[in-house]
Amino acid sequence: MQRRAHPAVEREVIEPFDHTFLNEEISEFRERVPTTENICIEIFNRLREFPRAKLERVRVEETSLNSFEYTGEPVGSSR
Repeated sequence: MQRRAHPAVEREVIEPFDHTFLNEEISEFRERVPTTENICIEIFNRLREFPRAKLERVRVEETSLNSFEYTGEPVGSSR
């Protein structure tokens, strides 16, 4: 049984990103290359403002050996 995404995730991420040419159809990627890192950051930015939700991190897995996780901190910053 496949779980359905939360309606906010469906509306803000899955619908606009699924089966699209990101470079042309998502305005945020017209000037920025849609790498795994940039996609992860964009998803985080789209979801972080939802009321009654606490977004801790977004993880995008491209392959079993290639993934990126973003917690809202600037990329490359030290903790």
